[in-house]
Amino acid sequence: IPSLPWSDEPLLAETQRIRDELLRINKLGYWTLASQPALDAVPSSDATYGWGPRGGYIYQKAFVECFVPAQMFPAFLSRLQSASPRITYYASNAQGDFITNAHSSQSDTENATAVTALTWGVFPGRAVVQPTLIDKMNFLAWRTEAFQTWREWANMFARDSSEARFLCGTADECWLVNVVDNEFKNPDAIWEMFR
Repeated sequence: IPSLPWSDEPLLAETQRIRDELLRINKLGYWTLASQPALDAVPSSDATYGWGPRGGYIYQKAFVECFVPAQMFPAFLSRLQSASPRITYYASNAQGDFITNAHSSQSDTENATAVTALTWGVFPGRAVVQPTLIDKMNFLAWRTEAFQTWREWANMFARDSSEARFLCGTADECWLVNVVDNEFKNPDAIWEMFR
């Protein structure tokens, strides 16, 4: 399959590094939408992972975003919670339930969520560049679109067809979960969450 309704692009070259793990967790029932491998000081000139000016270094935290069936979600959430603060997560369902451990350390309220850098670069003579961030506001905006995509996909089939019922039922039953492993120096640790 070259693409899915949530992404109109084929897999990027960087995905080859984590392809076997992605296949494994999809077979377990986690339906992945987006992911990236952890990187630790990869030269900015690297053909696969590099970006920005020459002479710099690229860093990434491993992350996986996936749909998790409702029956798998409680055990999965327990593993994520047990791995906090190494693991940062955002989770929501189509009904609007929302769970995260990404709270700002500068506030005691649950409404003050942190911003997590997923990718950053360090370049000569420049401040650190952080082009990829995740926070509550961005996750919730994407959540709305992600669950709506299930319904749009279902509209391609007759209303009472088994395909439409499956797609709408799946949207109603699953959770969208974004998992970030903050320990970028241990690139395989994130996969321990998915069993």
